[in-house]
Amino acid sequence: MNTFAVQIAAPYVSFEEYARLSGIPLATVRHLVREGRLPIRPKNKPQEKPFINMLALIKEADSQAFISR
Repeated sequence: MNTFAVQIAAPYVSFEEYARLSGIPLATVRHLVREGRLPIRPKNKPQEKPFINMLALIKEADSQAFISR
């Protein structure tokens, strides 16, 4: 069985930081969030700044890695 370790700097990142890390334009990041294709941290108040949930992305990638084998 193959195992791997993933290290992330933060569990949540701003849209701007995710765009920088991924190389995806900021407008595309916002579009993907609106479509539900990028998970965000649940907001407690509507005026809170949304953040991309990096942990959810890693869990999704991990589950897909084992499906494709």
